Amino acid sequence: MYLYALALVRISGKQGLGQLTAMDFVVILIIGDLFDDVFWAKVPIAQGVVAFAVIVLLHLLTTFASSRSISFYRLVTSPERLVIEDGKLVLKNLAREWMHPETLQSDLRIRGEEHLREIKEAWIETKGKLSVIKARASKPVQKKDKHLFG
Repeated sequence: MYLYALALVRISGKQGLGQLTAMDFVVILIIGDLFDDVFWAKVPIAQGVVAFAVIVLLHLLTTFASSRSISFYRLVTSPERLVIEDGKLVLKNLAREWMHPETLQSDLRIRGEEHLREIKEAWIETKGKLSVIKARASKPVQKKDKHLFG
């Protein structure tokens, strides 16, 4: 059973392993429960194998459909949300994400961002990670900036 489950995970692709979405989480919960049922002989192995295959196939079809249709993608994923704009918190989007401002500030400190005024934009991405675009003045000096110094 373990080898069969491992094979199905490998078939589902790298995205399923590297970036967990809400949809992936639901699939993992269902498969975990199915595995438990088969392991403790509540369900015959053949029935468990078929159930595993059906869940993975549905997940692959959903992933495929969402890659082909923006409408379907929006239906099955959470949209990215702007949470900081020009150094100011966007409180309505924080509320939509059920995120307290202190939690966001903690995430920023972990990333090494000390001051909101140094941030042009910060987004909670579809996978739940925080991405930050620094304000132009707070970016480190680049090679292209050498003309500024003479």
